[in-house]
Order: sequence, then structure tokens, then C-alpha cells
Amino acid sequence: MNTVSLSLRSRAAAELRRSLADLRERLPAILAALAAGIPAGYACAALDLPIPWMIGPMVVVAVLNLRGVPMDSPPYARQMGQVLLGSGIALYFTPPVVTALAAYWLPIVLSTLSTFLIGALGAVILSRVSGVETRSTFFASIPGGAMAMANLAHRYGAQIAPVAVAHSLRVSILVLVIPFALTYGGIPLETGDYKPTVPLDVAVLVPWLLAGFVLGEISERLHMHNGYLLMPIFFGAAFTVSEVQLSAVPDWMTNFAQLMFGLVLGARYERAFFARYKLFIPFALLNSFFVLAASMVVAVALAWGFRLPIATMIISTSPGGLAEMAITAQALQIGVPAVIAFHLARVVVVNMGTQHIYVGATRWRRRG
Repeated sequence: MNTVSLSLRSRAAAELRRSLADLRERLPAILAALAAGIPAGYACAALDLPIPWMIGPMVVVAVLNLRGVPMDSPPYARQMGQVLLGSGIALYFTPPVVTALAAYWLPIVLSTLSTFLIGALGAVILSRVSGVETRSTFFASIPGGAMAMANLAHRYGAQIAPVAVAHSLRVSILVLVIPFALTYGGIPLETGDYKPTVPLDVAVLVPWLLAGFVLGEISERLHMHNGYLLMPIFFGAAFTVSEVQLSAVPDWMTNFAQLMFGLVLGARYERAFFARYKLFIPFALLNSFFVLAASMVVAVALAWGFRLPIATMIISTSPGGLAEMAITAQALQIGVPAVIAFHLARVVVVNMGTQHIYVGATRWRRRG
């Protein structure tokens, strides 16, 4: 027993030393990203741009990274941002809102199914114009999360690099295009029904955020995708729908979450990686705009067919990450619960069903 205990302690100590050594190596790039990202967030906020604390840091850090200035995001940046975002979103799920969401079930089903159709068409187009085999472009075009699609690409022998490039570019384009289009495009924004009016209670907020971190860590150790975001939403929404009052998440915390997402997205643009695959980038951009345009068509059709707010449908059907689209909806105060419901259904179905659709399509092509 003592031998096992000593072995576990030595492993933990070795892991801690590796983590500290990695942090010391990354620290200059992290400080550089913060030094560039924070002023960029302030500048975009001063200009009254949409989601300024995510867009500003993301663009500046990505540009500097591609220019050869090393940039990196802080440890647990994604997790911190997701817990803060999820804790704020949970407050929207009041009993009347949850009841109203029941009417969205058919649009959610149709939107989720359209994801596979749009992704398949995008894969064919991307393969034809780029010359990359369809197996790789399929996983590059399905909006199920970069990490999940990269894992599936690896499992089925596809190229991981095109998948990573395509997903990074698509999410970045959506983060830039959607907020500006909704803010300055003359699209009617229906924002009044979903804004929570919960007071700030620090005695509730602190343990609630700590619980979100713990639940998020447990869920991701159990291989749950986006666990740090979903666990605070699920458990917070359970309290909210039961009419148990939690605490508001102050604006500075929401801005901090945006900053963390912006740094994480910008840090993905590693110069060596994108330089190696620069010939594929124009085709990935073409694919991103095709998927975005097709999703907009779906949004308009659903809004017209079911008499739903067009702005809510645009964010709900956008092929971006759950966290990025959730923070866009929250920042613009546009249909947050509906956006979460649409994207959660898409993430679950796409992550569970993509491999089966790929296998079935491969068998059908072989028989054909």
C-alpha cells in the first residue's frame, strides 16, 4: 500500500514539474498576448463594436502570431471563459422561457438535419476545387467542433491538417461576420423577452462558479465535449427553472470570458502551421463562406416557415462553435435559450452521428 501511495505521489510531483516547466516556457507568449489583447478589447469597446472583448483580442493575437510574434493563451483560458459564460446563460432558463422553447422542436430537428446536408455539399465543393480527397474535406466541412472532427478524421485515416485549418477559419469568420451583420445589417433584433433580471449576490456567485469548475473538470475527464460550458448551464438552468434564485454574472466577468475566447481563437493561428498549408487556405475560405451562406438560407426559411425571429435563427443555424455562438447571442441579447437549444442539439447529433453517416456514405459509394 505504501509503495502504491509513493508511486502516485511521485507521478503527481512529476506531472506538476512538467506543468510548471511548460508554463515557464509559454509565459512570455502569454504575457505578450495579454498585453496586445487587452488594449484591443478596450479599443473595440470604445468604438462600440459588437462582442468587442472577443473580436479585438482574436484579430490582434492572430495577426501578430502570423507575423511571427509568439502569442499564447493563458492556462485554462477556454475553461474559465466557458464556466463564466455557462453560469450567465443558465439565468435565461426561467419556467416561461422553457415552456416557450417546446415550440422550437421541429425547427431544431430541421436545422440539425440541414447541417449534414450543407456539410456534405461543402465537402464535395471543397474536394473538387482544392484537390484534397473527400474523406478529409467531409470532416473539414461538418460543423461539429474542431477537436471532435479532427479525432474522427484521425480515426478514419483522413488528413488532420485540412480539418484543423477549415474549422479555425470558419469559426473565426463567423465570429467576425455574424455580430457585424446583425448589428449593422438592418436586420430586426428582438431582444426584450430573454434578458434576466437577477441581482448580483457574491455569496451565491463564488460557490456557484467553483461548482461549475468542478463539474466541468469531472465531465471533461469523462470525455464530455464542452463540459465546462454545459455543466454550469444544465445545473444552473435546473435551479432557475425551479425558481431558485442564483446570482447575476457581472459584466466584467462576461468581458473576461470574451477575452479568454478571443485569446484562444487567436492563438490557433500558428505561423508555421498556416504557412505550411497556405495553398489550402483560399479553398477553406471558399468552403466557409459557402457553409455560412447555406446556413443563412436555412435561417431565412425557418424564420419564414415558422414565424420565428430572423436574428435568432441566423445565430441558431450558424455553423460555429457552441461557445462562440452562445456568447454572441448573450452579448447581443438575442434569443439566448433558443440559440443554446439549437446548437446543443446540433453538437450532440453531429458528434454522435457524423461517423455513422460517413461509414454509411462510404459503403453506398463503394456499392455504386
